[in-house]
Amino acid sequence: MKKCLFLLLLLLPLAASAARPAKGISRSEMTGIISEFRRYDGVEVVRLGRLATSAVKGAIRLAGMGDPDIREALTLMKGLKSLTILQYEDCAPAVRERLNRRISRALDKGELLMEARDGDTAMQMFGIVDDETGTVRDFVIHAPANCALICLFGTLSVDALSKFAEQ
Repeated sequence: MKKCLFLLLLLLPLAASAARPAKGISRSEMTGIISEFRRYDGVEVVRLGRLATSAVKGAIRLAGMGDPDIREALTLMKGLKSLTILQYEDCAPAVRERLNRRISRALDKGELLMEARDGDTAMQMFGIVDDETGTVRDFVIHAPANCALICLFGTLSVDALSKFAEQ
């Protein structure tokens, strides 16, 4: 009996590490960075919370009842809870560099899904993929050379996202 308990105690840390949640972007950290830098000149932020996102989805649904492209966009947005867009191209170069460093440090904690390059510019996409449900949670796009950050918090369908990316 003692050997069995001892063996369980030895295996417990391994089981705990296997049960650890997937590596992802901290919503609160990203929101904190955006809130901190939004006060600088040249930094523009568009933030849609849960209520505004629902209203936008409803307006899109009414506007494009018969359009198949809009139906695909609605399928993509189905699990979206909030949206934040940060654009900082017009801010001072020192602020831009500091913001890029802070965003990169926060995103390093997440899982890089894809990186697209066009010459010397790169766009990185982060998120948490759930293979069972076929969704991506907390999808973040960062284009440092273009001074843009897009945070789509909630769940997005992988199939709908791939169809949308193809277009």
